[in-house]
Amino acid sequence: MLGQLSNAVVLGSIYLLFALGLTLSWGVLSILNLAHGSIFMFGAFSAYLITREISDAIPLPVLVVIAAVIGAVLAALLQILVYGPLLSRAQDKHAGELNVLIASIGVGLIPVAVALNLSTAEVVNLPLSVTRTERHRWGSLAITNLQIAIVVLALVLTVALWWWVSRTQTGRALRTIAHSPGTAELMGVPVARMSVITMAVSGALAGTAGLLLAANANAIEAHMGDGLLIKAFAVIILGGVGSVVGAAVGAFALAFAETGAVVWLSGDVRNIIAFALILIVLLVRPQGIFGQRAWQRA
Repeated sequence: MLGQLSNAVVLGSIYLLFALGLTLSWGVLSILNLAHGSIFMFGAFSAYLITREISDAIPLPVLVVIAAVIGAVLAALLQILVYGPLLSRAQDKHAGELNVLIASIGVGLIPVAVALNLSTAEVVNLPLSVTRTERHRWGSLAITNLQIAIVVLALVLTVALWWWVSRTQTGRALRTIAHSPGTAELMGVPVARMSVITMAVSGALAGTAGLLLAANANAIEAHMGDGLLIKAFAVIILGGVGSVVGAAVGAFALAFAETGAVVWLSGDVRNIIAFALILIVLLVRPQGIFGQRAWQRA
């Protein structure tokens, strides 16, 4: 039982790292970035390329930083070159959000195509010097040092993001943008620059999560982010769009529900859990557990 609990905590931490960036861009900028999964994958794939072409002796913490930077740059470029122009030229907010949604599907295919080409459509692995771990045992509980690092990092980044959004002047500006970008402009908030920063933070979280998942599973595949998008939607809808605390609760709730389904029912049921949660929450509490309606977020 303790082993299953530890698996659920590690799984929830990965869901949380992935969902944090998505809920940030969705909640603040109203950008449902379907390319988030591709950025998640490309952060890990870039680390693989670096270890293959430059050196396989680069330690994992350094690779995590590199993956985060690559994810941040990709997401920032998307905002500067694609999402920002689309939103500024749209006739109204809803048309802009729809244009961004469609565009994110298209641009998300580019990193996938690059990874498929460079990996000849095969699953690739990080070198053993990167993925080698030590397993710790306490009775029936067994967990690796990498899994402990994933849990700790997820919690630390969650607290840091919550503090940044809710307790800083920058966070106050972000909440003003979430309420009304036009009002934020009138108040002197540099909306365009803050939007790029928000997307960069979102991408950094995706790149970090991608590499940690790849190191934990010792596998990188071009479509590894696709399945996690559905999980992230369930996490965000359950916790509430734009809520950092809600994302944490949603991530661990989904992970424990899936682990329980595998233990007591069947592994085939696991993938149904996310869809069932989305449906139930949308019917019972559309704004999620901790979410607020759009006009209340600020």
